[in-house]
Amino acid sequence: MKKNSLKRFSFAIIFFIILIVGNISYRGFLNYQNTIMTQQIEHLLTSSKSIGKSLELYVDEKEKSLKDMTINLGRYLEKTDKELINDEILKTLEVFYHTQEKEVSELFYVSLDKKNTLSYPKVDSLVNYEVLYDELDYVRKNKKSYVGRPYLDSSDGFSFNMAEPVVVNSGIIGVIFGKIKLENMQELLVRPVKAGKHGYAVVTDIDGNILMHPVKSHIGGHVVKFREKKYPDLDLEELKGLLIKRKTEEEGSYIYNSYWWPQEKLERVKKINVFSRVQIGTEFWVVSIIISYDEIKEPIENYLYSSIIIASVIILIFSWVVFLTMRIIKNKEAYEMETSYLREINKSTEELRKKDAELHHRRKLETIGTMTGGIAHEFNNVLTPIMGYSELILRTLDPNIKSYDYAKSIYESSERAQEIIDQIRLFSGDKNIKIKYKVISINKVLRDALRFSETLFSTDIKILKDIKNEEWYLYANETQIHQVVLNLCTNAFNAMRGRDNGVLKISTDRVKYKNDEVLQRSKLIKRDYVKISFEDTGCGMDENTIEKIFDPFFTKKLSEKSNGLGLSIVQGIVRKHGGTINVFSEIGKGSRFDLYLPISTNKIADPDKNVENEDILGNESILIIDDDKDVAEMLENGLCDLGYQTAVITEGSEILKRFDYIKNNFKVVITDLAMPEINGIQLSKKVKMSKLEIKVILMTAYSDEPLEEYMQEGVIDDYLMKPVSASQLSRSIRGLMDNI
Repeated sequence: MKKNSLKRFSFAIIFFIILIVGNISYRGFLNYQNTIMTQQIEHLLTSSKSIGKSLELYVDEKEKSLKDMTINLGRYLEKTDKELINDEILKTLEVFYHTQEKEVSELFYVSLDKKNTLSYPKVDSLVNYEVLYDELDYVRKNKKSYVGRPYLDSSDGFSFNMAEPVVVNSGIIGVIFGKIKLENMQELLVRPVKAGKHGYAVVTDIDGNILMHPVKSHIGGHVVKFREKKYPDLDLEELKGLLIKRKTEEEGSYIYNSYWWPQEKLERVKKINVFSRVQIGTEFWVVSIIISYDEIKEPIENYLYSSIIIASVIILIFSWVVFLTMRIIKNKEAYEMETSYLREINKSTEELRKKDAELHHRRKLETIGTMTGGIAHEFNNVLTPIMGYSELILRTLDPNIKSYDYAKSIYESSERAQEIIDQIRLFSGDKNIKIKYKVISINKVLRDALRFSETLFSTDIKILKDIKNEEWYLYANETQIHQVVLNLCTNAFNAMRGRDNGVLKISTDRVKYKNDEVLQRSKLIKRDYVKISFEDTGCGMDENTIEKIFDPFFTKKLSEKSNGLGLSIVQGIVRKHGGTINVFSEIGKGSRFDLYLPISTNKIADPDKNVENEDILGNESILIIDDDKDVAEMLENGLCDLGYQTAVITEGSEILKRFDYIKNNFKVVITDLAMPEINGIQLSKKVKMSKLEIKVILMTAYSDEPLEEYMQEGVIDDYLMKPVSASQLSRSIRGLMDNI
């Protein structure tokens, strides 16, 4: 009797344990399922937002490039004869088209009276000028740029236009349109996104019209109406619910039944649609990522079945030996807990080590950025008086005497130094810097760079030059190309260090795309290129080294002074200029670097700067605020020489004491950003609040402030990056005062 009672008691305990374990396992499964599903949806939502941000940045970049081009064109047309205006516009469209690597598929110019239309590349009569005219009317009415709505063009694909006014002498003479194909944006930003086995990304407008879809035949159709017409036998009611949800909510997810449209045989499946909005111009687009619901749920269910089987086996084993092996089980559980604990410690230690390495790398980059920013700041303050006083000397000397040439060399050298410092500021993360491009002679750049490089080489290294006499021109930044040549020469010098009778051969040639295997393999634009070869007799490299030499911070330490940045910078600059670089090397025999850069169809115009323009003269009352007395004195002398009435404050404490004097006696205030007691932005806000009509121009040698945003908000009227000359300041003053 006692034995039976013990059995019944044991069975009761086992049954009770089964209920508890089963309940806990099921609740754990539900929590696990909800957690996994939530994490997947959040991940997909992040991907959707990332696609939207990429689309927005893509459009912003193209719009900014188009705006810069129209501004420069307008300034140039002010000095161009009327009969040559169309030719200059076409040249500008051509240069812009090639610098964009055809991401802007077509460019149009339409005069304000709609009687003159130009295009590049030349297009046929199927152009939808009605859309262009509507957008031109918008620009003319609102006097600002415009990003248009997507429309179906002649190729049955969606496109949209970016419209920018061309302003000449403060008046709009026409509008330039840049046509962007959504197909290009889809291939670059949307199609690469995958979600599971069948999933994909889709972009629609707010009304449900499909803009981007992996099935090309669906593009241009409506999410529901198009498919109801094409597939009348399919049930699309839940798809309508998705459309309503996307129209009423900015972001979210929706589980529904639908079909995999890219498949030939359409079968009803359960999907998850995660969506978010992005604003392009004045329109909202909806970016959706679609994934199979079963692909997420199936592994969770398999986990449940596996857990049930494992739990059942464990319970059976536990039931069989419940009273005989209790101590063993306890010891086993303790051992498993200890093992799991040690495993977690090892995992945490490894993650901590990785985080520490990432933090160290990030701090190193931040330190480099801070250091380079500080160097740029100090050099710009030093260069400002050099540039300013050399400009003053040029204005006072007779151009026919030798001293004028000396002063001009000083001025041009200060400009070159300014461009070099701009590179340093760009490396330090200064967002206010703009890299300047112009048409340059490659032969001149090579001569200047090689003349400087020869001073670095030891006398036992021989330089052979095979530079063709034919002049070739590039649309490029002269300082960056100069830096590329200098880095490649220095790299060759390091490779030949310690080797007897080293030889560096530098040669140039013109190559056609169709005749060069390297160009075809690189998939560059089909045009003529200048090929510059740097061939040395140094130590050479193996294949493993060649694969890594363009990685940042990689170096074979051929020189104690090597920092591993040279070839990484070279490759980055070359790619920005639409070219490529190819390497041939053999251990013990040397290396050859072939540099390919696209040849410009334009030639150099206006090679010399005229610092004596009459359009920079003025007579307004100007206040200069800068705690650097040399800079303040130079600017005061320069502006006085141009006819302005100037005063200077170099002490920060004087600004607040004499504020009433400042606001009542000056039309323009020129202030340095970094001033003691009150900085330039704070001063400008105080001036604007007191007297809005006073113009404020900000000067700075280096800044991570959003200066463009301050201009748009009206906090400041203009800003200039040091070094600054009197003529540059006067042009800024004239631009502000002449538009009042």
